[in-house]
Amino acid sequence: PIKTWARRSTVVPEMVGLTFDVHNGKKHISVFVTESMVGHKLGEFAPTRTFRAHSSKKIA
Repeated sequence: PIKTWARRSTVVPEMVGLTFDVHNGKKHISVFVTESMVGHKLGEFAPTRTFRAHSSKKIA
């Protein structure tokens, strides 16, 4: 895999079939590039925020 911090780089057709380790601010996320990703940015496929579920309804 190719380790990168460049989240803003555009995916070009030459990258199809390659694996990139995209940095999300904390660690590197492995991203395998497919044809449908061409034209998008690498950072779109490595989320930077973790979603913690909203708390359930409190009993009044």
